[in-house]
Amino acid sequence: MRKIRLIALALFIAILLCSCSVGVDSSKDTDTSVTTASLNENPNGIVQLYRDLEDGVPALNFGGETIRILSLAPVINTSSTRYVYDNELWVDELTSEPLNDSIYNRNLYVMERFNCKIESVCEDSSRIREILEITFGADEDAYQIIGLGAAESVSYAIDGYYHNVLDLKTDYIDPEAPWWSGQFFDEICNDDEIYLLAGSLSLSMTRSIHATFFNKRIAEEQKVENLYDVVNNGNWTIDYQIALVSGMYSDLDGDDTRDMDDTYGYCSPLYWSTDSYWSAFDIDILAYNDIGEYEFVLNEEKAYNGLEKILALCYGEGAFSNITAAKDADTLFTSGNVFMITQKLVCAETPEFRNMQDDYGILPMPKYDEKQKEYYSMPFERFQTYSVPKTNRNPEMATAILEALSAETWRKVIPVYSEMVLKGKYLSDPQSRNMFDMIITNTRVDAGLTYDKQMGEIGSFLFRYPVENNKLSEFTTNLASKNRVLKLLVKELNNKIFGN
Repeated sequence: MRKIRLIALALFIAILLCSCSVGVDSSKDTDTSVTTASLNENPNGIVQLYRDLEDGVPALNFGGETIRILSLAPVINTSSTRYVYDNELWVDELTSEPLNDSIYNRNLYVMERFNCKIESVCEDSSRIREILEITFGADEDAYQIIGLGAAESVSYAIDGYYHNVLDLKTDYIDPEAPWWSGQFFDEICNDDEIYLLAGSLSLSMTRSIHATFFNKRIAEEQKVENLYDVVNNGNWTIDYQIALVSGMYSDLDGDDTRDMDDTYGYCSPLYWSTDSYWSAFDIDILAYNDIGEYEFVLNEEKAYNGLEKILALCYGEGAFSNITAAKDADTLFTSGNVFMITQKLVCAETPEFRNMQDDYGILPMPKYDEKQKEYYSMPFERFQTYSVPKTNRNPEMATAILEALSAETWRKVIPVYSEMVLKGKYLSDPQSRNMFDMIITNTRVDAGLTYDKQMGEIGSFLFRYPVENNKLSEFTTNLASKNRVLKLLVKELNNKIFGN
């Protein structure tokens, strides 16, 4: 099944990339002329292919029944992260904003198709966990679908809170369909058991992918070579990035203090922004062994050397490391005070980036070295996944709705999102758009980080904490302390997932 899923994922990516090239004007004002209607009215374009690829859910009539979906609300008090879950599942009305209206029309279509009502309730993750545990303990059918971050939801999946959608009376969920992420299923799910669903419906999955943003004005002033050519030639590595930004610090206010008023080559929200380097450097924590179970496969030497490079980037001469909040890093970049920043793609949707005076471009995460063949990135592990709780008395209805919603998202919402939000509107040149295509194509979900809690928070101990504290020695110390229990933790994880 894993091979079939990879083929389905490749088809999804191909259609996503084609959708991004339909009717694109490379000028900066493209967004004023591109509308949802113009995309849908292109009979020979890729949108027609979206229309023709239907899901396999039969004609069903749910008699006006309401299906309640509990999902994540936008995060408050951070600059970019708050937009990750924004309007993923529900919008209240048409606003003439293409993405908003495509989501509204998707939901309307599904409700009319099945004669049902969708009620969306958004809460923060702690409240969702509380509700899930209370309703599960009381066997109360309060919500029929649960949306929760992947790294949190896997805990409830292996503890028996969710239905296996492959083990229901009906088979409405087609895991090989291109609107589901086959790579996610391959990394996280047993072939015969799927408790978490992620794919087109999870816009937060795309929004959470990390990339490198750079300021084009500073690149020109500093006479930086064409970075798109560097990427395309395979030379965009962490060592190249370190050398590039190392001499870009300038004490503008002359107070001999590194602060928000100076200029820098690089800054990043420390701690969570380092996660994507696991995938960027092609380092695995968990991988399947010959019998199809997880095995701890960390290349300790490569991980150590990779961490040393990350510290050189984050704390080097050209870096500003005194970041107290993610929004400070965003402010430095959008104000034109820093050349490069590692951030999520969702930044392109925020007012700060939209109103930025300087033009910016995006690059994939750098490779470990030039020997590495591909550029990789990963979504922040709290992108939203969807599940059917065991308290649901009619799980077949929930799976029909989920399949239809995801398929309709794939057909109608994804083209609008990728074209208008990430490519037609905010990224000002065709080469940035090509980089965006490369980033999306080579995105990987990391099982070791997704199961971070079950693995003793190994991702935090090996990369996050040492980067936050600027102590390379913590990697060795923390790994030594974890090594004593890692085999046991992996064994327990395999027992819960595979029953062995």
